[in-house]
Amino acid sequence: MVLAFSTINLSVSAEQKDPTGISFYVLRVIYPESEKRGVTLRAYNKTSSVYLMQSWIQPVDTDTGDVGLLNSTSTTMPFIITPPLQRFEPGEELALRIRRTGVELPNDRESVYFISMKAIPGQPVPKDKQITPNVTLTVVTNMKLFYRPEGLPKRGVQEAAVQLKFSQQGDTLIADNPTPFWLTFSHLSIGNYKLNNDQMRLMVPPKGQQQYHLPQATRGDVEWQLIDEEGWNTPGQRQSLTAH
Repeated sequence: MVLAFSTINLSVSAEQKDPTGISFYVLRVIYPESEKRGVTLRAYNKTSSVYLMQSWIQPVDTDTGDVGLLNSTSTTMPFIITPPLQRFEPGEELALRIRRTGVELPNDRESVYFISMKAIPGQPVPKDKQITPNVTLTVVTNMKLFYRPEGLPKRGVQEAAVQLKFSQQGDTLIADNPTPFWLTFSHLSIGNYKLNNDQMRLMVPPKGQQQYHLPQATRGDVEWQLIDEEGWNTPGQRQSLTAH
């Protein structure tokens, strides 16, 4: 039995000039309400292989920051993505078009979903009748999709970073977000303790709070940076804590 692996490069860093694999030149997709015909996400097949590209929209589990798998089959998504299934040739560019459906969304704050993409590698045709069974393992890539209603600026995350407020209740760090944007940390620390990627996957909801568990007796100032609309880090911020 042969195991065939496929890998996908989700995005390209500023230093990575010539990526390989299936690549995207953005870390996230912003969908302004003003784009009545939808927005486009472009993928690039920089391999020598053929793939079958499957794409769909999924909800976010706000308790974990991951894909809301338990709700994805029963919840009607407010967006569709086309083509949902497409042959992806070597060296080809694939334009994925994302459009709204008739599902209502809040008009005073962002909404967030995942664009999920699965690249299924093509299988070579055997040259003889002796067929070796294959197990093909594919990788699903999830990219955040932010829907931004009219009246919210195209670039609002940097200004939102300075409006975040933190407090501490025992071993819990509380982030309070008064802005209409979903906020994702690229760095968050308190004193000498730096929160890991799993913890930072928990976004701070618009006009809401997020809680982060801390090791016992963690104390100190809070320092943070956010990921902006283009995937860059916002300038560092620092706040002395108010403990309760």
